[in-house]
Amino acid sequence: MNVCLLFLWHLAICLRIAFADDDNTFFAKPPARPEYDEAVDNGTYGSYPTRSYGTVEGLRSPQTNYLQWNERCDDGLFNFITPRGWSLPDPGPMILDNNGDLIWSEHFEGESSGQAYDFRVQKFMGQEYLTFWLGDDRVRGHGSGFYYMLNSSYDIVHRVGAANGLSADLHEFLITPEGTALMTMYEVMAHDVTDFRDFDAEKEEDREPNYIWDCLFQEVDVANGNLIFEWRASDHVPLNHTYHGIGPGGTKEDPFDWFHINSVQKDDLGNYLISARYTHSIIYIDGRTGDIIWTLGGRGNAFMDISDGFAINFAWQHDARFHAADTFPNLYWPPNDQPGYTTKLLTLFDNAVEDQHYEYGMTYSRGLLLAVSYPNTPTASEQARRSSDVPSAQIAELYTEPENNFNKLRETNGTNPDYKVRLIKAYINPNHIHSFSQGSVQVLSQPGTDPKVLVGYGLNAAWTEFSATGTVLCDVHFGASTSFELGDIQSYRTYKLSWTGRPETPPAFDISDDDVEVYVSWNGATEVRSWVLQCSETLLEEGEVEDAWADVVRVSKQGFETVIPLPDDPPRFMRVLALDEAGRKLDYGVSEIIDRRAAAATAAANLSLYLKVGGERLKASVAEMSTTRIFVVAAAGASTMLVLYEGYRRYLTWRMGRWGGSAWRWRRGGTGYTSLFQGVGSAV
Repeated sequence: MNVCLLFLWHLAICLRIAFADDDNTFFAKPPARPEYDEAVDNGTYGSYPTRSYGTVEGLRSPQTNYLQWNERCDDGLFNFITPRGWSLPDPGPMILDNNGDLIWSEHFEGESSGQAYDFRVQKFMGQEYLTFWLGDDRVRGHGSGFYYMLNSSYDIVHRVGAANGLSADLHEFLITPEGTALMTMYEVMAHDVTDFRDFDAEKEEDREPNYIWDCLFQEVDVANGNLIFEWRASDHVPLNHTYHGIGPGGTKEDPFDWFHINSVQKDDLGNYLISARYTHSIIYIDGRTGDIIWTLGGRGNAFMDISDGFAINFAWQHDARFHAADTFPNLYWPPNDQPGYTTKLLTLFDNAVEDQHYEYGMTYSRGLLLAVSYPNTPTASEQARRSSDVPSAQIAELYTEPENNFNKLRETNGTNPDYKVRLIKAYINPNHIHSFSQGSVQVLSQPGTDPKVLVGYGLNAAWTEFSATGTVLCDVHFGASTSFELGDIQSYRTYKLSWTGRPETPPAFDISDDDVEVYVSWNGATEVRSWVLQCSETLLEEGEVEDAWADVVRVSKQGFETVIPLPDDPPRFMRVLALDEAGRKLDYGVSEIIDRRAAAATAAANLSLYLKVGGERLKASVAEMSTTRIFVVAAAGASTMLVLYEGYRRYLTWRMGRWGGSAWRWRRGGTGYTSLFQGVGSAV
């Protein structure tokens, strides 16, 4: 009977892990290179299948799925994401390697359950820091909080907020070489919006004044928080430049979000480039006066599109960035220098859709590389328009609402040849992902050749790495594709960056229930290349010589959590050491000590208690049954056991080759591996 109970216990664990929608966990021993798993991508295991780790309770990472892989993606950089959404109870910033394996993650408690945004590496005063936003993002589309800076040991060393009593918004935190930071913010302001809808004076919420979400950006000193520069959208951009509907808004309880700033960059001249999602525009601002130098896209567009409309047809965009004209030396040759004119490259993420509103934009999202040329001194005719050179009917199928978009291009395309914009390259996911919020484009430098381009899809759990010419190198999902556009799993931006993490906490170390292998991990450590298992027959007191510890086995680091087999009859006390590439012991790289005798006693006691309680309950139940009922139950139980055993056998056969150990072993979240037939001996 004990054998049957033990079998059913293991079977229940397996079936729960394999089929439960709320606990879609793969226990991880990853392969040498990523492989595509259709079941993970089609939602068989839920919208956010994850890996769990025996050494760190509660820690999970996504079961990353590589639809396409190229060795050029293995460039030594790490992937930076901020997974969050309806499917994540404990969101937080996360670093993954190029196999999709976890490097570091942490959930930061707070009133907004640790929702993190805009996670990246930035340099401040010669030191590298991890930076990200935490705060209240329940105001849809923006937030109120602070930006945090972590050192290489993952300690919070700076918390940076906005000046003038405002709250830092989640969209942007960009540190400049001067030690200042650019931040976005949103503020409720009284403003007349009666041109956008009728207000009923009989309704209390419709009585004057009207209200908007005004958008600002600030430049502040990171060290002391002093304000350097501030710009407010309503002082410079007419509200009627918006493409966003007011709906029933415009009240104090529901201010009109008309502008929606989502990125800021400062150039070498001290001017600022911003992206305004709801006006479909990229705006270049004088860093001294705050005046608008020029606008690209939308109703304020100054540029003549010489790419048949495909350079200014972006909509609801994110993440606008300047780049030097020679950034892509093989892909783009800038025009000869003309005195009084500037040419720059510009990248942005074209969402093409907003909150399921498809009346503007194309049928899919794109990363865009544009070339803009403009005079150094604005000309008087920069706001002129023309009504020609728009896409022909042959490409109408690329637009969600062709007539709306053709009309938009006719109305906004510039006529002044001093202002020109050209599409250099569009970076398009092969599955034509449509992301109606968030998103990013990053240029990844490569010495001696054109850079690569990384596109993050924001609302959708995916990123794609392209060659400069638009060829897909790696296409990655960190959530099921069936969850796309639902908000189940998302990351505001995606970056690929270098980072060296040196945690000052020891590695996590655990032993399997059957005392045949140990597991070790070190959350955040990037320099570990191998682990050494050491054993001793006696527990050393503080100050005793380290020579009493004997090296037993050395293994290469495998993914986040490494499995180390134990030798036959190992000594009582064990620990592990973390070694770097040169074989040197890393600082803080010695784990705590495990006493095998104590661990075995605890495991045996737990199993004995489980079997004892189960046996007593079974005995009491049988005593209350009639002979006939006992026979019927026994027959039914035997039949069920045969069916379950055959299903279990087939499941394990299918499981062979997948991650998680051998076919007859199953690993539980916090207790390591347990042999299926432990204690049965030769009876099996």
